[in-house]
Amino acid sequence: MNKVWSPDTLAAPAANYHQCALVSQPSRWLNIAGQLGIDRLGKLAPDAEGQIVQAWENLYLVLQANEMGLEDLVSVRIYLVDRDDLPQYQAAKSRLRFDVGGLPTTLIFVQGLFDPHWRVEIEAQAAKAI
Repeated sequence: MNKVWSPDTLAAPAANYHQCALVSQPSRWLNIAGQLGIDRLGKLAPDAEGQIVQAWENLYLVLQANEMGLEDLVSVRIYLVDRDDLPQYQAAKSRLRFDVGGLPTTLIFVQGLFDPHWRVEIEAQAAKAI
């Protein structure tokens, strides 16, 4: 099992996450490229919340394809192109019950992604004991 925690030598995080994740046993590592709001047929969800939901679902599908689950995530990075999409991000994450359990998480607001229609990209790392 991976351990997520925040050393008491640091200030408490401003949100519900920890400062680090420790993988202490031999593990299979999975680096997950940025997942977008595009379904398996190549259709882009029409709005921010739909894209966010689809990006999280795609991340979960990558984990499943590698015999992993949310519990194996070590870190997550979320890129949003519009600060006004933050409530939709929080609503979608809550609705999907993708509780990443205080994982080291970075939420970044960016000026844009590769395609100007993309509103979110989620990348992650996972590790599972072997």
